[in-house]
Amino acid sequence: MSVFVLGLLGAVTPLAQAAGETPSPQPSPTLPSAVSPSASPTASTEPAGTVQPGVPISTMTPQARSRITLVLFDEDIVLVGGRDFAAGDDVTVAAETTSLGGSALTKADADGRFILGFRVPADFKGTVNVKASQGGATAADALDVTGPEAAAKEFKEAPALPDVPVQRSDTTTATGTTTATGTTGTAASASPGTASPSPDAAGSPTPSAAPQPSPTADVTASPSPTASPFAAVGKGGRRQFGAASPSASAASPSAAGLPTVPPASPTPTTGAAAPAAGGAPEIDAGGTKSGLPWLSGFQSHQLAQLTEFGNWRGRPNDLVHVYTDRTSGWGGLVEPTWPVDLFKGFAGKLLISEPTYPKGQGDNGACARGEYDGQWKKLGSFLVQHGRGDSIVRIGWEFNGTFMYWHTDADPATFRTCFQKISAAIKSTDPQVKIDWTFNAHNSPVPTGNSPWGAYPGDEYVDYVGIDAYDHFPPSKDDATWNKQCEDVNGLCYVIRFAREHGKKVGVGEWGVASCSGDGGGDNPFYIQKMFETFKAAGDVMGYDAYFSDPTPGNVCSTITNGGQNPKSAAEYKKLFGTGAS
Repeated sequence: MSVFVLGLLGAVTPLAQAAGETPSPQPSPTLPSAVSPSASPTASTEPAGTVQPGVPISTMTPQARSRITLVLFDEDIVLVGGRDFAAGDDVTVAAETTSLGGSALTKADADGRFILGFRVPADFKGTVNVKASQGGATAADALDVTGPEAAAKEFKEAPALPDVPVQRSDTTTATGTTTATGTTGTAASASPGTASPSPDAAGSPTPSAAPQPSPTADVTASPSPTASPFAAVGKGGRRQFGAASPSASAASPSAAGLPTVPPASPTPTTGAAAPAAGGAPEIDAGGTKSGLPWLSGFQSHQLAQLTEFGNWRGRPNDLVHVYTDRTSGWGGLVEPTWPVDLFKGFAGKLLISEPTYPKGQGDNGACARGEYDGQWKKLGSFLVQHGRGDSIVRIGWEFNGTFMYWHTDADPATFRTCFQKISAAIKSTDPQVKIDWTFNAHNSPVPTGNSPWGAYPGDEYVDYVGIDAYDHFPPSKDDATWNKQCEDVNGLCYVIRFAREHGKKVGVGEWGVASCSGDGGGDNPFYIQKMFETFKAAGDVMGYDAYFSDPTPGNVCSTITNGGQNPKSAAEYKKLFGTGAS
């Protein structure tokens, strides 16, 4: 790869094991601290921008057309990477923010590249501008940064969410039928405007038809407001799921230690409501390789590392989670020879994370207008041709964090329609593929309302509803804290109940403990235990999990293998997800 960060991908594991093989950067004398080049992004890197609390390193990605690139490492460390500089010569790197500035001197390596980093104050929120100079040549870049204290303050000051019930889009009632496009019969008055959105003639969903998460086990117990479903949703989300409904109790540990996640009661019908097309019954029932009740795997871009993880825990992997190269134009997304060919020898399933368009080459508006449909049809054909037609594709994951360049706007209508277009295009050439809609846990800077559910594209476009969840903001050290964050509208338990309501499976594509993230729980085996118990209790809808093992200093530090930062959590994971600690 020509882009400097992607050029480091092949050295991910060696860097983790033998940091210091590349020259250490010189920290700015006026900026608080520097980080080592051993903290370079991994092959799973994702894009960065304005940060959400505790965003893992998987949110980092390079830019493709600049001599320098800024990415955010965890919440408050800015990494500066350069390329195409004169090899071996000094480069002056100067950084300025609204409140401080400084400079550092580093040398370009034999390939004309460098990487260094500095920390901004934890309460900082603003734009960081960086300029690199070598001789008479200069290059500059800017990055919006929100430090962990600033982000935590915003989250704490957000108002609470109201309860907003939902009705399934395909439920036949005793007196009428709710369809994907509207409601007929007298039952319409019970829950107006809750049908899943369908594109109109122009390809845009009707705003009043936006879907919404169900806070109740019985969708007829509490009628929804007459306004647009998400117009009244506030910020904060610190209530328990279903607290307003007498028919759905909040999840709490049972006598056996498992959280109670009550099954959803269907709306009174002439018969049991059938899942939407492509829903749960068509998806793998469990891990045929791991022996767990759901598909279980690992995030990696190395077959040897994937195999090593399975051997370590004592259970083979059912799937591997990979990310495509979104800095190389459409080819990197829709004809992803890398990373698909890396796993020719892996008999399990691929979980593939895809943005909605290549970095710097499009926008969600054009996507929603169908301008990229032809490209996404190529992905379906590619997967079929490469024997991977049964893959799970995560479209525009973590769209509710502004650090993702494809994130939804305050009004989620455009993102919803874009998702619908991509889903339909891929499935038109690959009928086997499963589509995953995943958000980032804990809070939602976008869309408006601190709830991701306004961006839900509708049951007919989704097979898995997913969440990326790490043990931070807040960490779970006891049952009360666990229940509160799990039952939040941005939490795992909410996702589980929504999946039951809508006939979907649950996907957890990234999760782990957090030893060096701000407000992280550290080496916390309790979190591992609660995740396993919740997966197990949700066995009827649990689809897959993929642990994110990150050893990089300064990031979430979630690694549990090879004697990493979390030996207690490693032992608990091995006991529960493997064949026993040893």
